Amino acid sequence: MSDRSANDSLEARVQSADKLLAMPQVVFEVARLLEDDDATAARIASSLGRDPGLVALVLRIANSPAYAPARPVDSVDRAIAMLGRDALQRLVVASAITRATASIPDQERLPLEVFWRHSAYCAVIARQLAMRVLPRQASGIFLAGLLHDLGKLLLFSQSPESAHRAFLSSLDVGDGLSPQGAERAQLGFDHAQLGGALAAHWGLPELLVDCLAGHHQPLQAPERNRTAVMLVHLANTGAHLAEIDSRDWADAPPVDPAVWDALHLAPEVLLSAVEEAQHEVLAVQDLCDPAHEGEPRP
Repeated sequence: MSDRSANDSLEARVQSADKLLAMPQVVFEVARLLEDDDATAARIASSLGRDPGLVALVLRIANSPAYAPARPVDSVDRAIAMLGRDALQRLVVASAITRATASIPDQERLPLEVFWRHSAYCAVIARQLAMRVLPRQASGIFLAGLLHDLGKLLLFSQSPESAHRAFLSSLDVGDGLSPQGAERAQLGFDHAQLGGALAAHWGLPELLVDCLAGHHQPLQAPERNRTAVMLVHLANTGAHLAEIDSRDWADAPPVDPAVWDALHLAPEVLLSAVEEAQHEVLAVQDLCDPAHEGEPRP
């Protein structure tokens, strides 16, 4: 497929995503305000107030046992003060996108439960690694980990058969293609490129755009966020290990060897994060499915 036709196809996928994943504009406005140090809490609360569903979610979280407020939190302003901007941004964007994905028709190739479990593991591991390397960006990197495979979800929802054929092609040892290489051969682009293009189309922060687009090729990511992208790259590998309770590197996508040196991290650090993530992931899955927060799990 030519570069021109691949780009046209990628753009068409992004445009059609607006119908598949209906995202309220207020989400992006709130996310941008939370990135702006000059935005006041009153301005953030005013924008957030345009989406009653988000207001209800924020108030419910602020009043949850996790925050144990001394008295009920009955205003968005108080909730913002209690949760903090980083946590609120994570909550608003993640809840909006997960609410949007709930409207995607069920399909067998990539069930939502499986998708969000992997995403939750990646988010937790990414945050743990970020606390060692980029602690001030840990919240944004958590969100990048949670959303890193959004392009894959979109791809399997739009073209499940083509996506599955690409996956099967990657299993052919003779071809030597990675899953994303097989996607590019089959479709002209891969799920990471699609996710990055979608994040850019939605106006999400550059950190998210770069991490979604580059998590399989971190050393090619823009220098401005290359370290964050490398952390999500590692976290994606760790998430695969956590999902199947394995510590065998052969069971997960390979890590670019240069990433370990660039981050000054040893492989044992990632394995330790995998171990910790297995104890934390249920709480993050509640973030992915906030309607069921606090319910007992089997």
